[in-house]
Amino acid sequence: MPDCPLCNGAGGQVLHQAAHWRLVLAHEPDWPGLVRLIWTEHVAEWSDLSESQALTLWTAIHRVERVLRQQLAPDKVNVASLGNFVPHLHVHLIPRWVDDATFPASIWSSLPVSGPADPQRLERAQARRQVVRAQEPGLCQALTDCFKVEFHQS
Repeated sequence: MPDCPLCNGAGGQVLHQAAHWRLVLAHEPDWPGLVRLIWTEHVAEWSDLSESQALTLWTAIHRVERVLRQQLAPDKVNVASLGNFVPHLHVHLIPRWVDDATFPASIWSSLPVSGPADPQRLERAQARRQVVRAQEPGLCQALTDCFKVEFHQS
């Protein structure tokens, strides 16, 4: 697709390139540790994949989530496949902490507008971002390593 940013660009720092998908670190400033699994072929929906291809992608998601949990110890990992703005199949894996800016809502939710922002929460969120950013080299290595073992791809 000539105007698709995921067909025409990596979508982040490529950590692993497989036959049908790639894993990228997104470098989202407010959401450190956010990674994307991007299907190489331009398809919009999971149902565009064969069952075997879908299982391959789910297996990759499973491995990535385990690494995120082991390396970063988040309170939750959100797994989201939206494609509303970029209709190219990709999956966001987002480490979340109870003190992040929008928890428990999604990262795409608006910040609460009623009342003043909790300065302590904002300080904790900023401190967490700095800690996670410092862990990104180890995270990237662990994510790369998790695909060195046998992995069924079709």
